[in-house]
Amino acid sequence: MSEAHPRPLERRRILVTRAAEKGAEFAAILEERGARVLRIPLIRFEDPESWDALDQALRRLDEFQILLFTSATAVDRFFDRFLKISGGGGILASLSVAVVGPKTARAVEKHGHGVRWVAQSYQAEGLLEMLPAERVRGVEILFPRAQEARELLVDELERRGARITLAPVYRTVPVTESRSPLQAALGSRAVDAVTFTSASTVRHFVELAEDSDLPSRMRGIAVACFGRITAEEACSRGLSPDVVSARSTLEDFTDAIARHFARRGGEGNAVPGDATEP
Repeated sequence: MSEAHPRPLERRRILVTRAAEKGAEFAAILEERGARVLRIPLIRFEDPESWDALDQALRRLDEFQILLFTSATAVDRFFDRFLKISGGGGILASLSVAVVGPKTARAVEKHGHGVRWVAQSYQAEGLLEMLPAERVRGVEILFPRAQEARELLVDELERRGARITLAPVYRTVPVTESRSPLQAALGSRAVDAVTFTSASTVRHFVELAEDSDLPSRMRGIAVACFGRITAEEACSRGLSPDVVSARSTLEDFTDAIARHFARRGGEGNAVPGDATEP
């Protein structure tokens, strides 16, 4: 066993519910710690119902002073559309970019743009600490985001005097073909933990499980939530989080899951020899 990569999750079977294009990174981190990962993506990202809001905003980029992102997915989707509409032209360099978390910052930098403000609290609310009223009063902010995102950040920035233009760049929909694999995984009791990395994964987990007594079905299976907002959604759906990552990086989340099992002990529910992915 490598000292650099101890394997505290040996023999633990962890269910990853992230979108398929996002799940591989998390799975690799879990596997480094010894986990046997079962990937059943419960959400996928699709185009918004309309691009009109973003397309109109892109035609008047010179009116904005701040570009705001709260996820790497929003960053990638924004720049894909920006390049399609502008052909690589435009005046993005004149905008100050504000993001939540270093991963979102890296996504912006990958597209060749710098980031002025990075909220380190890993929640949208962290940006509010960096964007006080004196900084945003009267400022035009372009906010590309998920179509179904929360309104707290928008409401508070507007209360501080900012003028927000919302531009949906994707929507989150359930992966209905995952219904049978999910129900089989829960029914077999061959899972030690279910991981949720967003409120939408919680919502669609409950919908796809189609179990009126889901809390009872989940007894003995750890509910692991990536951040406070995800944990609150789990509670509202009748699930009791056993793990809530205080700092929402995948590495921190994995460490929190490992600490939970270290405290709990035992061999886990994993079925020997059953490591296939649905």
